[in-house]
Amino acid sequence: MRLFAFINRIFNPRTENRFLEYTNKIFFILTLTLFLLSIYDIGFTVHKNGDFLIYNPYFLFLFPLTTVLYLLRAIIFTRHRANRNVFYANLLVGILLLVIFFEREKIRSGLLNEIVLFHFSIFHFFSFFLFVVELSRFKLDALVRWLNPAQLFIVSFAFIIFIGTLLLLLPQATTSPLSFTNAFFTSTSAVCVTGLTVVDTASRFTTFGKLIIMGLIQIGGIGVMTITSFFGVFFKETSSFREQMILRDYLSTDSFSGILKTLVKIILITFSIEIIGALIIYSTIQNNGFGSFGSNVRFSVFHSVSAFCNAGFSTLSQNLFDENIRSNYPFHYSIATLIILGGLGFPVFLNLYNYFKIQIVELYNHIIHRKPFIHRVGIITFNTKIVVVSTAVLLVFGTVIFFLLEHNATHQNLDFNGKLATSIFMSVTPRTAGFNTFSMDALAKPSIIILIFLMWVGASPASTGGGIKTSTFAVALLNIVRINRSKNHIETMRREIHEYSVNKAFAIITLSFLIIGAGTFAIFLIDGKLGLDRIVFECFSAFGTVGLSLNLTPLLSGGSKWILILLMFLGRMGIMTLLLSLAKRRTEGSALYRYPKENIVIT
Repeated sequence: MRLFAFINRIFNPRTENRFLEYTNKIFFILTLTLFLLSIYDIGFTVHKNGDFLIYNPYFLFLFPLTTVLYLLRAIIFTRHRANRNVFYANLLVGILLLVIFFEREKIRSGLLNEIVLFHFSIFHFFSFFLFVVELSRFKLDALVRWLNPAQLFIVSFAFIIFIGTLLLLLPQATTSPLSFTNAFFTSTSAVCVTGLTVVDTASRFTTFGKLIIMGLIQIGGIGVMTITSFFGVFFKETSSFREQMILRDYLSTDSFSGILKTLVKIILITFSIEIIGALIIYSTIQNNGFGSFGSNVRFSVFHSVSAFCNAGFSTLSQNLFDENIRSNYPFHYSIATLIILGGLGFPVFLNLYNYFKIQIVELYNHIIHRKPFIHRVGIITFNTKIVVVSTAVLLVFGTVIFFLLEHNATHQNLDFNGKLATSIFMSVTPRTAGFNTFSMDALAKPSIIILIFLMWVGASPASTGGGIKTSTFAVALLNIVRINRSKNHIETMRREIHEYSVNKAFAIITLSFLIIGAGTFAIFLIDGKLGLDRIVFECFSAFGTVGLSLNLTPLLSGGSKWILILLMFLGRMGIMTLLLSLAKRRTEGSALYRYPKENIVIT
């Protein structure tokens, strides 16, 4: 007889729910305590390999107590048949935690702990993991009563930025103390995957500090709600209808049944690409490595995450213009590929995944089972075609332009392969990445204008990048063509673009110039002596979440830094998200009338 059925005989459903609520509160307090204990251990204590946690009496009591409670909650309150996957996931985690605790003396000296994680041990990791899982179990119903989905999205990013700021202020995160403004700027730049820096990442942050930055980049790239929803789906017994509605809209899925599959695919695609990218990067730096095996691994993982998330952060003081990798073109191509993949967007990835999956299945059936090969049409969506074509056109345009303009500037003393690699990278990196394999001071003036244009356009919708997005720019160009041909509708690829998309594109373009213009004007009032051209470049870089800089950001005063922080945040949130967050809920009967139409003179 199942233990859950036995509990039901003793308690009625109301008592059971109340008991579960009390259990969750106790467990949250325990996981929060472990989380804070780990933060203190890493951020304030000078040691290696987690000695403090292993021998601390509080940890020796709390860790097994939390694990036992975790197992009991999974066994008692999870309906095994209805939530079999949730039950087994919780049971597996609980057993793993017990094994790790009792084998802690062997694990603390393991290869992963010594070489890769340095003093960030597996015990810290699982303490953080349990706390994140517990946060993911909280229902969103109460928040949605006060916040709409767009506002919830904005608040979640703001919360992570604030937490990141506190972590970067820890003594062991930096080699010398940071001011609150610089810590907040760095946290915002990481979460908003921008890459603008006010201090040298390589020398100012310790290994722990760089791990914090990489974690913030990863969270900002995938999305806070995606990560918490992923853990919530796997480890939470139930979810409300309202929560499922939010997730469906956030992930752009057509049905509730596809939420779990979409979450799993996004997480798997992200980590798979980043792991493969890290392996490729590691192979390209073998001849000019950065020290030990662990240092090379950390360098590869950090830059793979930073490149795919379009962040632009580097652990090198001169970014990718460092003399050790300045002419390492295979490394440059690998970073550029990760940037392009991250900028395509998850909807495009999921669509291409479904396309190749169907093609492989059809090919398998054709070869193995001798079935006729059926070429299915309509699998590649119109959005995917627009994104891929516009991305390719912008990349080719940028490569050709930079190859011609930089002949007497950054391309001096380079052979043809070097000029081609640098031109391709220069075309890729302003698409919200922010890496540079060249000296920004040596850029030709016309190239700076092209960089500003590419930064303004940015990456694709629902990607890790910013900007007005490629699809918005494509719709704007197609609208110009429509007007030139005197047509009433935009037609391309045998499809007609809805006028609502055209209106959104116009609003995004207009508001982007207004926001960037206001930011430029405000910074010029404060630090105008630094040059208007450099301020304009910096504001476009911040709003586009790019991270390229004409060496201006560290020179800005505190007020100007906060303006850039706001530009980075608005650029990462997106203008449509901002508009939706400010929109009032529609009341019944508000759209039951229309005023007479009039024309105005536009020439």
